[in-house]
Amino acid sequence: MGRLSALFSRKKLTSAKTRLLVDQLKTSCGIFLDPTIRSPNIQETRALKILRAIVTRSQRHIVQYIPERDAILECSLILVQNYVAHLRLRRSPLKRFRREPFADAKVLFQAAIELLVPELLDEVIDTTLKFLQTENLWQVEFICVEILLFVLECRSPSAPLLSKLIDRIERFLALSDVGQVRHILSVLQSVIVSQRWDLIEYSELSKLVRFYHSSVMIGTSRNQIYELRRGFEKCLKNLIPRLSVGDLYAFFIMMLPLVFDTDMSDEARIEFGSTVEHAASHMTVYDQRNRNYTTEVSTFIVEYLLRCIASDDPTRSILACKVLTKLLERGHHNPDQFQSPTIFHMDTYYEIVLATDYGPLQELLVEQRVHLEQALLQAIERHSQRKMNVEVFYQLLCTLLVEAPSGFTASAISCLLLKVQKRFLNYPTDPDSTMFEQHQHQHNNRIHATIMSVMTLINWIHRSGSMNAYITQVLYNRFDHAPSLNPPLRERYRYAPHHVSWYERRLFLDSLEIRYCLWKCFRISEEKIPKPARMRTRSHGDPRRRLDGGTLNVFAFI
Repeated sequence: MGRLSALFSRKKLTSAKTRLLVDQLKTSCGIFLDPTIRSPNIQETRALKILRAIVTRSQRHIVQYIPERDAILECSLILVQNYVAHLRLRRSPLKRFRREPFADAKVLFQAAIELLVPELLDEVIDTTLKFLQTENLWQVEFICVEILLFVLECRSPSAPLLSKLIDRIERFLALSDVGQVRHILSVLQSVIVSQRWDLIEYSELSKLVRFYHSSVMIGTSRNQIYELRRGFEKCLKNLIPRLSVGDLYAFFIMMLPLVFDTDMSDEARIEFGSTVEHAASHMTVYDQRNRNYTTEVSTFIVEYLLRCIASDDPTRSILACKVLTKLLERGHHNPDQFQSPTIFHMDTYYEIVLATDYGPLQELLVEQRVHLEQALLQAIERHSQRKMNVEVFYQLLCTLLVEAPSGFTASAISCLLLKVQKRFLNYPTDPDSTMFEQHQHQHNNRIHATIMSVMTLINWIHRSGSMNAYITQVLYNRFDHAPSLNPPLRERYRYAPHHVSWYERRLFLDSLEIRYCLWKCFRISEEKIPKPARMRTRSHGDPRRRLDGGTLNVFAFI
């Protein structure tokens, strides 16, 4: 008899029976009560039992047809809300070993969603967001995050959720409700990082980009939307990795004119440009695996950035250099080695990873070589007065050498450096202004030190004996007679009485010597100097290492 009753208990519910159970569920969950007094009045056991019967025995088409389907979701959300709250507000670690209140709420909530999606996905998201709003839960951000993550776990596409959240942000901005917008942005930031977040189209970000651009453009007025700029920025940066290759390129091209062609303050351009730099760090102009996408737009992007590098505006020029550097590097953190000009010694090992498959980049550099040289010459001549700007140009040159370590790149960069050196040898000065002369002299020192640093990197990469001998000779001449011409860069230089402060040929690179060294290195294939081996920095397992100090005791009597 017991088996027979159990068999009948699994019988599918009719439409009338389902609606009756929904009415009982609403009463058990206290859906008609004020949210402030509802939690103590929820009949937990009965509500979970009724909801389990609905999601396990109701037919899918009936649940989607009856008008009480929204009530099923609302009751499920009430139970889930209490489940998340009890998890978060656990006071004692001993409660981990007890069964949590509303323990089955998450499973039943997701089962109810499974009965409605994908046919009623929009209605599910709308009901969920409406519940968070009416229950005033946006201020309790951890509950909102968990509920939205539960929704995403049910094979729900993330794009509709993103679109509806952005629409809600737009609605609150129109009402000047900055507090609610700040909470929604915080929830969105936490939800985006979930592994459940699917790929989205860049068009879904257009409104978010407009909000962020407007908040940055406000500038000195510092109104309420200006306070939200960090939230918009974090959301965009978290969403960029969720774009496909094609959408990422489209998003990047959409952002370029906003940051470079819009009339804005330097502070706003730098702030908005950080998002463009972040997007550039996730893409490359010469990805061999995605060449169908990159070939068509890489030339346009590089030409556009080169025009910005040659701009009269220093902020626009420096930002374009940073973006191009991010585009070129492959994510091996090579730019960390090029923070400031330094001397690369031939017999020293550096954490620099040279590219091996750089054919597409090589073709791009050959095509854009003239434009690249002209743009960098103009930028260095116009905007290198500040030490920070010189370091940005230096990073771009070093990244080019490392990402395309070929004879063409080395020769092109060497010719560029020789032209820069020539322009800064006899720079015109004002004889009536001693302070200007000193400033200009220090500026020239930083330029020549940067040139020497890049030349030592070329020497370290290609390891030619003739080039190494010549570069070392000039380097040592400077050490003896004009150390200010060598790295590192300094804000102010001090000169000893015996230091040379005028032009002497032996202290600068000679064009014929450099060309001769390049010819021997790449034309007649001069024998290379062996690469230095990577040295161990720790001696694990060495018996001479003390357990307490951790230092290697070389002498036996210690």
